[in-house]
Amino acid sequence: MITVELGGDALASVRFALSPLMEIGTVLNQGRGPARHREGWLASAQDTMARRRLVLMACFMSQYHGYVPDFLNPEPAAYDPDLHGELHAVASTPAERVAAEMAGWVERIRRAGPRAEARARPVLDALHRGEDFFAAAVADELAQYWRHGFARRWPGVQRRLDADIERRSRAAGRDGLGTVLRRLHPDILWADQRLRIRSRNEGTIHESRGLVLMPSTYAWHAGVGVDPLGVRTVHVVYPAMAVPASAPALGDVLGHTRAALLGDLDVPRTTTDLARRHHLSPSTVSYHLGRLSKAGLVDRERAGQRVRYRRSLSNVVE
Repeated sequence: MITVELGGDALASVRFALSPLMEIGTVLNQGRGPARHREGWLASAQDTMARRRLVLMACFMSQYHGYVPDFLNPEPAAYDPDLHGELHAVASTPAERVAAEMAGWVERIRRAGPRAEARARPVLDALHRGEDFFAAAVADELAQYWRHGFARRWPGVQRRLDADIERRSRAAGRDGLGTVLRRLHPDILWADQRLRIRSRNEGTIHESRGLVLMPSTYAWHAGVGVDPLGVRTVHVVYPAMAVPASAPALGDVLGHTRAALLGDLDVPRTTTDLARRHHLSPSTVSYHLGRLSKAGLVDRERAGQRVRYRRSLSNVVE
């Protein structure tokens, strides 16, 4: 059991966040989850890693022994941090942090036996080239996995995470933050200003500076990230609420990019907002919005110098 003490100031700093890299990290963490949970997406992840020869990521997944180094998942600097900024944070991780975290990973591998150590050889060899090289190599593989295996999934994943956070935020305003914390997951307990997360590890974080709550579409249980150096805020990952699918064939009719953009326009957004959220160029977004506008599926509204788009409520079938 991990216990996180949350006083008044810390409770005032509790926030939600979603992060592409954290979701990829959850894929690595859940590689040994229940078969019913892993079917489909795990095979897809393994196929991408094999095709792109992402040997470090494959090692982290196949040789998961209860820990993936935390530097792979930098603390989100905002609600929905920029992917490139997160990758830069991984690549520029201080050598001392890489060394400390990888020492823990290597120790777990060695305790698992010679066969595990042999299978972890790609990681061990890369580490021998230095911590700076290793961090850059890991960031490069994460970027490749994003481009070739995860980017197309992200719009749908992001909508589900946004929906989870929106529902819990409304509940916090209606019922209080304590009720939201108690309802996150059966593995998470809240009482007496202490958050307890069921874990194979034991420990207490005294006077936490805050808490970052992160839903995940791939997690099957709750998890907690604690920085042994005390620099990063404690984060808790929990399974996102299921949401009913809306217009499942819409992507086949409009194309998946336009369907993803349309699905993201339940609130007004600018071309720049959409380009950042969907990792597309502004010109590509502008083109698709033009087509959707001509079809009467989105409305334009001007706010000062900015033009914002919103899904037309009168023409979209739910």
